[in-house]
Amino acid sequence: MPNEIKNAEKIVETYPDSALHILQQTFHSQKLSDADRALYGIVLFKALDIKDQTLQPDSAITFSINYYQQTNDKRHLAEAYYFKARMLKKAQQFDNATKIYLLLIDFAKNYDNLQGKIYSDLGDISIMQIDFRNALKKFKISYSFFKKTEDAKNSNLKLFDIGRVYRLMKDYKSAKTCFDNLLNICKDSLVLGLIYQDMGISFYHQKQFDSAKYFLRKSLDYPTRGTNLAIRNYVLADLYFDMNKFDSSTTYALKSLNYPANFITRKECYRILVNSRYSLKDLDHMAIYMIKYQDYNDSVRQFESQTKVSVLEDLHKKEGTTSKFKDYLIIVAAILIGLILIGLLLLFKLHQRNKTKEIALDLANETIVKNQTLLRENLILKIEETKAEKNILFKKLSIPEKEKAIIEIYIQCLKLKYWNEFMALMNQTFNNLIVQLETNYSDLNHKEITWICLFLLDVPLTDIALILDSQTGSIYKLKQRIAQKMNLSSTKELESLLKSM
Repeated sequence: MPNEIKNAEKIVETYPDSALHILQQTFHSQKLSDADRALYGIVLFKALDIKDQTLQPDSAITFSINYYQQTNDKRHLAEAYYFKARMLKKAQQFDNATKIYLLLIDFAKNYDNLQGKIYSDLGDISIMQIDFRNALKKFKISYSFFKKTEDAKNSNLKLFDIGRVYRLMKDYKSAKTCFDNLLNICKDSLVLGLIYQDMGISFYHQKQFDSAKYFLRKSLDYPTRGTNLAIRNYVLADLYFDMNKFDSSTTYALKSLNYPANFITRKECYRILVNSRYSLKDLDHMAIYMIKYQDYNDSVRQFESQTKVSVLEDLHKKEGTTSKFKDYLIIVAAILIGLILIGLLLLFKLHQRNKTKEIALDLANETIVKNQTLLRENLILKIEETKAEKNILFKKLSIPEKEKAIIEIYIQCLKLKYWNEFMALMNQTFNNLIVQLETNYSDLNHKEITWICLFLLDVPLTDIALILDSQTGSIYKLKQRIAQKMNLSSTKELESLLKSM
């Protein structure tokens, strides 16, 4: 029995189902030693990962990490940390996953195949964060590691990912070159399905609907892993909607929702369902899908507030430089310890500690400012995207109906209907702005605070007037009242103060 887990380790990549069966029988049949339990955690997570299942329990891989740290088994420790990062990545905790991946890059220098997987995952995260240039860089590095280890399967997959990033960057010519090269060298049906899928998406974005439909439908005949089957059906749904075939659009959107998918794909499916049902005057189903769409939209907002891979990478490099500098100072201090007075040495260390704290504080402040700016820009982008989605509908509406629709967009995006939710969103977006206003200027009412937030979001004056149920001329008087309550001499001074806050 002690050898069963090692046998599972040998066959896990080829026969993951059998490996899982062995692990289950072994775990329940006897009390495992610490060494066997540590290896069990790694093999379990590897098998679950290959099967695209949820990586759990967390306690299993945490035990592996703790054990291999104590035994100094670097290969297994690197694997354990990798699957811990994979678990966080699948749970969409991209900040924490990225930090582990970046530490692993230095730790796993002797394991080329593992480094290929690490850079591949960092590329996936960068795509989710719409950082395509960084994704392209990471996939190219990953490709070089897989080529070095002669891993043809993963090399082909990374060449596909490179083409996919070119497509996302709208460099369709470079994408086509990658896909054509793959079609000439690869016979793997899984990769072929991915190529036809992305070729279909590429033609769709170029408005070549017939070619897009041909390749997307062709991709459905090929095997798939992960979320790709959901993606193929979702893009077909979008394609049929653009062709005004709303029933077909609905059918494929619902099909997509039946398969494993990330929250972005699900959000887009509900967007299509809302628009299709509206076009067919099916308002009851449209309302149901709209609620689902909003739920996933909120998930997207939470995800977008996470720090990008490139930012964390810069911080990681700076921390590494600081660490090397500290090591150098320790060596110098050791050499000079007999030559300098104890008092001067203590003073020097105190000075260095304060300097390090200042650097760390500056880095933290810089990160906070970047995140705050990103939150505001994402909220503005969300409003603009929602307006863009409804542009076609606006053309069919009368002026009063259009004004009502605009107000609904802001209610939906900013949660204007419920003051507590609106206040929480604005405090998050503008660094506790409403808390500051209510603390320092208690005379301000909800309408005046709402104007302040809309002003900082660069909402057009005409939209502000609609939201506040006022004439555009009354908005200026409102600004004057706010300036007076905040003890300011002019509205220009008011605008300047709000932006600084």
